[in-house]
Amino acid sequence: MKSLSSTYKNEVLIAGKDYPRTYREFITMFPDDKSCREFLYKLRGNNNFVCLKCKALSIPCKQTHKRLVCPKYRHQITVTTGTIFDKTRISLTTWLEAAWHITTAKNGMSAKTIEQTLGISYNTAWTMLQRFRVAMIGSQRKKLTGKIEVDETQVGCVDIGVKRGRGSKKSLVVIAIESHEPKAFGRIRMRCIPDASTNSLTNFIQDIAHSDSTIYTDGWSGYNKLVSLGYKHEINIMSNSKD
Repeated sequence: MKSLSSTYKNEVLIAGKDYPRTYREFITMFPDDKSCREFLYKLRGNNNFVCLKCKALSIPCKQTHKRLVCPKYRHQITVTTGTIFDKTRISLTTWLEAAWHITTAKNGMSAKTIEQTLGISYNTAWTMLQRFRVAMIGSQRKKLTGKIEVDETQVGCVDIGVKRGRGSKKSLVVIAIESHEPKAFGRIRMRCIPDASTNSLTNFIQDIAHSDSTIYTDGWSGYNKLVSLGYKHEINIMSNSKD
């Protein structure tokens, strides 16, 4: 077995240098799966590689069949173990190419566009996109702070002659956004909720907003409990629309 320390000793990825800024740079950096695996190894900690079984920090040894061996308990893993690339038949070059397109597209990227761009099936493109979307959500992300605007919106087609407003059967999504002075916005949180009741709205706000925040809403009664929960609550009635 060969130690990987001699190959990657003290290498640290630097933003703006070790990441491809253009598609031409991407092709040059990742011509095959081997280069992709080497890049993933450096991303996962290099000299501080963590074994997922014993949780020990170590420099793993390289074995055949692209496996890494923990020097403490000889546990075998691969560079993709515990990642969205684990146990997939899709090549790493395809995965990283999809990642490059998704993160550089200004208006987002649909599964259909990925299918056409990479020349893969729609089902494969959809699966990859869903994995990337889940991975891009930080599980330890901090709550919103400061001035936060909260409102709900309905998602779905418009049916003529049916009930409109908060009591309709369309999907209801509540949105919160940080408001920065003078006219700027910060982070955003969204959630599909079953109804516009006090419980649904306040549960969402408690999950995403810091307790010392000021919450700006319309005059809907579902927000009336915010003050009792410790939030500052400002009501701003924009219109008298019945929708």
